[in-house]
Amino acid sequence: MKKKLQMKVASIDEIGELEKLSTEKLIIWIIGRAKELEIKLSAEEIVLECWQINSNKHSLRKYPEYPDSHTVMKRIGEMKGKKGLLRGSEMGGYYLTEISSSIFADLSQLVRFRRVSKTKGNKSADRTISSIDEAPYKRLKKTPAYIKVQENRINEIVETDYLYFYGINWHTKKSQVINRIKNTDLIVDTFANRDNLLLEAHNILNTKFRYVKEKLLGEKTND
Repeated sequence: MKKKLQMKVASIDEIGELEKLSTEKLIIWIIGRAKELEIKLSAEEIVLECWQINSNKHSLRKYPEYPDSHTVMKRIGEMKGKKGLLRGSEMGGYYLTEISSSIFADLSQLVRFRRVSKTKGNKSADRTISSIDEAPYKRLKKTPAYIKVQENRINEIVETDYLYFYGINWHTKKSQVINRIKNTDLIVDTFANRDNLLLEAHNILNTKFRYVKEKLLGEKTND
């Protein structure tokens, strides 16, 4: 799908520099360049241009062949609102304000002379991970067991860490215990190859506190 589309304002030679821009600055550059070329871009065309320039950041999670229109349109809304960087509308097209026009002038020179610095800050979302999987994975990374492994305090891992890792307690119904253990183990399996700490925490908990699971499920221990 991507190969059949042609970029409206960006050239192949500029991609390397444009990929370094944040989504906000990329939108400013696209709209500013479109004005220079006397091209009027629809909201959908801005989305497609962002995706073609940097699909790693602007594609749907787990579906790199499709653009994520929600992400770009949400940013456009913020830029048009309190930030005052855009004017116009989705139907009539978007234009730069005095503030963003100045930003575009600087960006144009940086892109032209290949001097764009890569955007610093939080890592962008991993587009290979579905949002459904990402939330429970982030929860596991905040558990005491994970943190203790991360800080090399393995000897401090206790029984309550096992319960917290699985989101259960001694009063949780057996059916819920089964489901939560099953779902958590699936998340660990999904991310085991990319997060060794998570796998290590999981293995320690299930080796050291196997008796907790057996008691909660009413199983007999072999020890």
